[in-house]
Amino acid sequence: MKRIILIGMAICAVWGLKAQSAGSISGLDKAHFDKYWKVESESPDYEVSFSGDTCEILSPKGLTLWRKEKMCGNVVIEYDACVVDEGKPGDRLSDLNCFWMASDPQAKNIWQRMDWRKGEFLKCYSLQLYYLGYGGNYNSTTRFRRYDGNQAGVTDAAQRPGILKEYTDKEHLLVPNKWYHVKLVNKGDRVQYYIDGKRLVDYCDPNPLREGWFGFRTTLSRTRIANFRYVCREDKDTACLHWVGEVPSQACGVSFGVPFRKGEVQPDMPLLLQDADGKVIASDSWTAAYWPDGSVKWAGMAAVVPGGTTSLQVVPKRKSPESPELSALTVEETPSGWKVSTGVITAYVPRSGSCVIDSLLYGKTKVGGAADLIASVQDKPLGEGLSESHVTHFSSRLQRVSVERAGKVRATLKLEGVHQSAGREWLPFVLRLYFYAGSEQVRMVHSFVFDGEQDKDFIRSIGVRFRVPMREALYNRHVAFACAEGGVWSEPVQPLVGRRVLTLGDDKTLQQQQMEGKRIPAYEQFDEKNRDLLDHWAAWDNFRLSQLTDNAFSIRKRAEADRPWIGTFTGTRSDGFVFAGDVSGGIGVGLQDFWQAYPASLEVRQARSDEASLIVWLWSPEAEAMDLRHYDSVAHDLNASYEDVQEGMSTPYGIARTHTLTLVPKAAYPGKKGIADIACLLAKASPLLCTPEYLHACRAFGIWSLPDRSNPARSRVEDRLDAYISFYQKAIEQHKWYGFWNYGDFMHAYDPVRHEWRYDVGGFAWDNTELASNMWLWYNFLRTGRYDIWKMAEAMTRHTAEVDVYHIGPNAGLGSRHNVSHWGCGAKEARISQAAWNRFYYYLTTDERSGDLMAEVKDADQKLYTLDPMRLAEPRSKFPSSAPARLRIGPDWLAYAGNWMTEWERTRDRKYLDKIVTGMNSIASLPNGLFTGNKALGFYPDTGVITYEGDPTLKNTNHLMTIMGGFELMNEMQGMIDVPAFNQAWLEHARDFKLYNHFRVSRLQAYAAWHLYDPKRAAEAWTDLWGRLEHTPAPPMTVRKILPPEVPAPLDECMPISTNDAALWSLDAIYMQEVIPQ
Repeated sequence: MKRIILIGMAICAVWGLKAQSAGSISGLDKAHFDKYWKVESESPDYEVSFSGDTCEILSPKGLTLWRKEKMCGNVVIEYDACVVDEGKPGDRLSDLNCFWMASDPQAKNIWQRMDWRKGEFLKCYSLQLYYLGYGGNYNSTTRFRRYDGNQAGVTDAAQRPGILKEYTDKEHLLVPNKWYHVKLVNKGDRVQYYIDGKRLVDYCDPNPLREGWFGFRTTLSRTRIANFRYVCREDKDTACLHWVGEVPSQACGVSFGVPFRKGEVQPDMPLLLQDADGKVIASDSWTAAYWPDGSVKWAGMAAVVPGGTTSLQVVPKRKSPESPELSALTVEETPSGWKVSTGVITAYVPRSGSCVIDSLLYGKTKVGGAADLIASVQDKPLGEGLSESHVTHFSSRLQRVSVERAGKVRATLKLEGVHQSAGREWLPFVLRLYFYAGSEQVRMVHSFVFDGEQDKDFIRSIGVRFRVPMREALYNRHVAFACAEGGVWSEPVQPLVGRRVLTLGDDKTLQQQQMEGKRIPAYEQFDEKNRDLLDHWAAWDNFRLSQLTDNAFSIRKRAEADRPWIGTFTGTRSDGFVFAGDVSGGIGVGLQDFWQAYPASLEVRQARSDEASLIVWLWSPEAEAMDLRHYDSVAHDLNASYEDVQEGMSTPYGIARTHTLTLVPKAAYPGKKGIADIACLLAKASPLLCTPEYLHACRAFGIWSLPDRSNPARSRVEDRLDAYISFYQKAIEQHKWYGFWNYGDFMHAYDPVRHEWRYDVGGFAWDNTELASNMWLWYNFLRTGRYDIWKMAEAMTRHTAEVDVYHIGPNAGLGSRHNVSHWGCGAKEARISQAAWNRFYYYLTTDERSGDLMAEVKDADQKLYTLDPMRLAEPRSKFPSSAPARLRIGPDWLAYAGNWMTEWERTRDRKYLDKIVTGMNSIASLPNGLFTGNKALGFYPDTGVITYEGDPTLKNTNHLMTIMGGFELMNEMQGMIDVPAFNQAWLEHARDFKLYNHFRVSRLQAYAAWHLYDPKRAAEAWTDLWGRLEHTPAPPMTVRKILPPEVPAPLDECMPISTNDAALWSLDAIYMQEVIPQ
């Protein structure tokens, strides 16, 4: 018979009772016990006794002490417990156990069938719960399990859940009469168990138990429990923001994306941007993507953040807040176009004509005249013994101008057009202008597409030209260039220096004042002697900073257009900023990634006239003309050089390039420090983004891990991840992976004999996204928030999305496989152009250009009617199909499905959802799921149906299916679209892949281990990750220094290394650190 006894206070001192913490009521005292606790015991002869808030349980058989309240959401449970072994009857050192988040799938609560369970341990297999047995089996094991509620496990051992974590060493077993502090944490899908502050379990549950009851479990022992408390919190996190890089010292116009969990924020719910003090900063917000239930998946926001603001957060509100005071941002349509005013500057944008801006005012002063886009092309390359070439000049012609967004804080205008000359229009462009309330800056995103003939059209120059009114005397006009490391070259158009010193009365400091940007008095105020000096001192008309390589620039000037340039300065890497104007106003322009995307120039012309021209040359006219021909006139064979060149397919027709410029009107020349400050701010371009912790909590972009060095095994993984990033950062610099068409991409494979990447060997040269190198960088950035990785990922995204992809023409919507020429390979595939690569940059920054690129490929599957990706590898003559098109499930269908998912979540157009679901059901119904048949399956682009008409017993495995972005995409897609039959087929593919294919894809093993709760498979996945490369055993990663004269300059060499290995290993590890951490 049970007994409940009140023990005297003398025992309390022996037990070391701790004071009850504030907060939840423990209820482990006699007065409150029955209200908060319920005993389920296998034997009626148990005893429960009390001393203050300490409860002692003597259990002759199995016993569960249940807490009566049901817990839900993010739960933290803490208590103190002790297993007593004093040699008394019933004492046994074993089983300091607990259940949590327990529920009964066959009942509405755990009490309904308690009389059937009767505290019997085996019958607990009928429950869903987490179970940690500390010192079980006579203090020989400590084990963690997740019970799945399968009642068959009560009688059938084969149906019982496996052990997910086990310890058998002395350090993780019980010590008699020792008080332990136990802490259980359930947050989202993370389950953790701590004892005395040490984490024993850190488990990510693919199907987390989000509600249930807590039970203290023991058997055949005497245990004590005290100081019980728990906290339940709603499963949501505050959207905290941080600056990636340095905190801007000046007010900054920013745009950024914020993810939310499903159902958390509705489209009409206001979002507030607050600083650390709770002050609301004016912002715009809009829905960038939707969850299937219509709630906000991603919101876009724009704001002008005061300089020096460090901590920010986004807070959803149920009702509209009072609008904070704003600077006036207005967008007004006029008969000729649009007038946009930020409250500081006013821009007039035409709706047609050759100009992209008509004029620009700072306050009421006109500081900018007409701005246009310019280019020139020659019909032959030079320097090859060819006859003289002919040069044609082009300027912009607008075809369409629209207000894309007009909020209270940010307005965006989209300008579309072409470059034209007499008799020809080509080089279509898109130019976006971004205006922010109260800001003097205008952000410009410039994209153009090459639609010429590679053998006839050699672009000699392409740029953006701004006219700048010059109202003041020549000596009050200034030109300035940002140099390297904060340096500034700045000179007046007419320097006040010569044989004699210019004076005005007794003032002999006029030259110093001039260099400081101060106004020099009018010509009329000088006497005849000094006017004579002003009449004869030279004035300079043209100025140019030329960055023709990644590590050298020159600054020159000349007096007249038909006179020679004279040298003034040479340097290394300019920050890419130029100013032209006078003491009454002017314009500065910064070009992002200026030296990285050489050859570029900054030029000021006609500085002595009433209107100067400031030109930002994206491709400098001083450089060799752009030659986009394939690197050789013959193909070098797939077997010999890994090169898949096909007749007529090595074409640049339809590739593109995007640049970001910032226009900075000024009320006056700002001086050298002002130039340096602006140039630094623009060159660093620190974005404001959500913190890694918040992005991770929302599972933005699927499943990935935060850095974790909590034990040596996890630290080893982090070390390798960091080592790969560090090595490639050095490779970019040491091997000079820079240039207009190259910057952002990596090389594919390394040649250790030459100590050089295989830049000249067919398919081993530029990587072109091969094994998801984009995602490798992006997931590294997401988890760390590091600025240096941000720059790598941003550059790669800009490159691969523009240069490696066709935007118009017969290959539009597809991209080119890796080659010496980015567009050289004959394999034109959807995996290279897929929206998956652009989702990161678009949703994190709201970059509309990336949005355009994702929309471009929403119907890329229609190309399958005319271009079969397996036309050579599996021709229809050998693999017949009655379907109108063919594809592989991976990477083809997975890439298309990602395109459709992106379009569906952005627009809610169910046509694209239906195509995904149709495809999933088709795959699930195939004879062998994802293993079915040969690689090329039948496909109906109009409906999304996938078919197979071959031998139903034929199986294949395609390792490319999941290592070219498909795996990561599916992790996110399965959180939005639930097709159980497909999910099972996907799981079976992950489970059985290794049986048929020896290519290492550890993330597939990890997926199967995670979803099947299989720790042995998880351990095998880690063993493979460390022990195998793609196909071969993996030696340790070692880096050595190679020195001249063996190489032109010192470099780091890693053996072995390939971008495939780095991306494959890193994406595997980042996923595995989350779902099956060691």
